[in-house]
Amino acid sequence: MPIMHWTSKMSVGVQEIDEDHKRLISVINRLAEDADKEDRKLAVRQSIAALLRYAEFHFAREEKMMTVARYPGLAEHKIEHRDFVTKIKDLNRLFDDDPEGVTNFVRDTLLDFLRDWLNHHILIEDKAYQACVTGNPDAMAAAKSFQAAEVWWSR
Repeated sequence: MPIMHWTSKMSVGVQEIDEDHKRLISVINRLAEDADKEDRKLAVRQSIAALLRYAEFHFAREEKMMTVARYPGLAEHKIEHRDFVTKIKDLNRLFDDDPEGVTNFVRDTLLDFLRDWLNHHILIEDKAYQACVTGNPDAMAAAKSFQAAEVWWSR
């Protein structure tokens, strides 16, 4: 049973960003659904990998869009993104060190963190840039045209 549902209140007015957020919700729900299955270690490992890939792509897309829109809160927003990645990487290290002993702890911590972070991040932090990007053709084009290769080739 899903633990999170997309609602129109979560929309930031940019289809690509909204679709990215829906994918994050599906990762969270998949982890919750697989939480009590026999091979929950695999569910935790796959979820962490998916979250790190998601964060890399989505955050880069969102930051490019905010840069083009000249969003004044970009620096603070980037810190939120980095904190997210740090938390996921910390849980991943903990899991890698002792998957047998910490699977349930990591799963529960991850679910709690994701639920709280997503609600706060979308409903407060992302909504803060909505006025700056909605109706801004350059920002919309940046979100729409963003490609995964930009994440890896631009570094």
